[in-house]
Amino acid sequence: MRILRSIYFWIIGLGYFVPVLIILIIRSLVQRPQQYDPWLKRRLKTLFKLVLSEPKIEFAEAIPQGRPLIFMANHSSLIDIPLLKACIPEYFRGVLSEHQFHYPIYGSAVRRMGSIPIDRNNIRHSLRAFKQAETLLKKGIHITVLPEGGRSLDGRLLPFKKLPFHFAKESGADIIPIGISGVFKMKNKGSFHLNPGKLSVRFGPVISAETIATMDLPALMEETRLCMGELLEPLESGKL
Repeated sequence: MRILRSIYFWIIGLGYFVPVLIILIIRSLVQRPQQYDPWLKRRLKTLFKLVLSEPKIEFAEAIPQGRPLIFMANHSSLIDIPLLKACIPEYFRGVLSEHQFHYPIYGSAVRRMGSIPIDRNNIRHSLRAFKQAETLLKKGIHITVLPEGGRSLDGRLLPFKKLPFHFAKESGADIIPIGISGVFKMKNKGSFHLNPGKLSVRFGPVISAETIATMDLPALMEETRLCMGELLEPLESGKL
């Protein structure tokens, strides 16, 4: 029964999502990503409604306007990327693992959207990726980073990589921690099953560029981790 239920939701989800990606690719031929981004956010919100997993969104405070922002979120499922695109109200570009750009249709879509590929096993490639992200920040385009560097295999928050925080300190941007809960139960890396359920996306207090400038790298990493942990459920944050 569980397998049949998963197949049903895969058919519903992919049957909606794939045409959205194809339309996105076609629109990208004549429009800039900023122009079709509101449409994409609406379509992705509809996607989560269709699979009975409409996310609850919570903001600790208003998102600053007119300042460069780096959104940092935990990562435990392939669902995280479309969920963040649906729930982050501002236009942004994501730093995504390089292998995602080779997926059929999806890879073409994220490339056309201007997402930044990163090969975390290649330090030079990683540095180029964050240099590109820094250039975008200077142009007023926000960036989203998943600082764990890969999907958690048990749903718990993984140790953070240092490079995203070097980038944050050098960029002069604010950090907004985000805690995503429920996605590991919905679809984890080691399972085919798709289990719709409660999702939450919680935006934490802003860590301002002025505060970041006063902190060394380990302190910034720890502060961000603590903030993100407070936004997650106890098991996901590692408290259980």
